[in-house]
Amino acid sequence: MITLCSDRLRIELPEPGEAPNTSTRFDRAGFISEVVLDGMVRFCASEPQNLPHPSSSGRGLCNEYRFNICEDVKIGEYFPKFGIGLFRKEEEGPYIFHKKYKDIIPFEISLEQHADRVIFVTEPMPCQKYALRTTKTISLAGNSLTMTVKAENVGDKEMALEEFCHNFISIDGMAIGSDYQLELPQCPDLGYERLNNRSGRPGSMRGNGKGITFCEFSAIDTDYSIEPNDMEDTVPFTWKMIHKGARAFVECEDRFKPSKIAIWAVDHMLCPEIIHGFHLMPYESNEWTRVWKFDTWINK
Repeated sequence: MITLCSDRLRIELPEPGEAPNTSTRFDRAGFISEVVLDGMVRFCASEPQNLPHPSSSGRGLCNEYRFNICEDVKIGEYFPKFGIGLFRKEEEGPYIFHKKYKDIIPFEISLEQHADRVIFVTEPMPCQKYALRTTKTISLAGNSLTMTVKAENVGDKEMALEEFCHNFISIDGMAIGSDYQLELPQCPDLGYERLNNRSGRPGSMRGNGKGITFCEFSAIDTDYSIEPNDMEDTVPFTWKMIHKGARAFVECEDRFKPSKIAIWAVDHMLCPEIIHGFHLMPYESNEWTRVWKFDTWINK
C-alpha cells in the first residue's frame, strides 16, 4: 500500500494486484482507494454488490480506458484492456466490464514515489497492432489532489479512446438523499422535477437548477447523462459535490472538454463520470489533468 500525505490530505493507493486494486475493469496504475481530509472526513466508497450486474470491483478514484476492440478478435485470441493487460477472448461478443476474465497477461507497471507525488508508468505490450504507454502522476498539495495522465500511441494503428474517472464518492459515508447536491455550472438548467434514468424510466435524481440532488434514498442504482452539445464550450469543466449534513464537499476541475457526462448513484455513493474522448494516430500522445479539492465548512 502506497500512502501520500499533505498537511490536510492522506490518500491510499494499493499497488497493482493488491486488494482492492484487482479489478478487470479499472486502471491498476494510480488506483486511489481512500481520501481522508484532516484525519476525519473520508470520501471513498466501494462499488456495492446490489446491482443488476456483478460488481466490477471499483472503489474511490479509479479510472477506466474504453477501447472497443474485443468484438474484432476471434475466440482464443488476446485483446488489450488498457490499464490492465492482455485478455484472452472467451466467448463471442464485446468486452464485458463486470466479467472476471480468466486468462490475463498483465502490463508491466513501474512506480516512482516522492514525498508529495507518485509517478506510474504502464509499459506497452503490442497486441493486434495496438500499443499504448501511459504515465500517470498523482500529487498532493494542501487540500488538493492532482492527477495528470499522458497516453502515447506506440502501436501501428490509430486508436479512438475514452477515459474517465469513476469517482466512487461517499462523503463521510452518508447515504444518498436530498443532503447531497451536485453542482454542474456548465450544464443546462435541469429544472426541479424528478429526472428519468438513461433507460427512460423515472429515477431517484431530480433537477436542482444547474445540478442534481435526490428525491429519496434508493438501494437501486439510478443514473443520468448529459451530452456534449448541451454543455458550455469552456475548459476546464468544473463540478462540486456537497453533503449538507456532513458539512463537507469535493470540487473538481477536469481540464479538457468532456465528450460526455454520466452521473450514477446507489445506496451511499454519487459518481460523476466526466468522460475524455480522444483519437491518437501512431506516435501521437495526449495529456490531461484533473484536480480535486476537498474541504469542510465545520467551525467556519
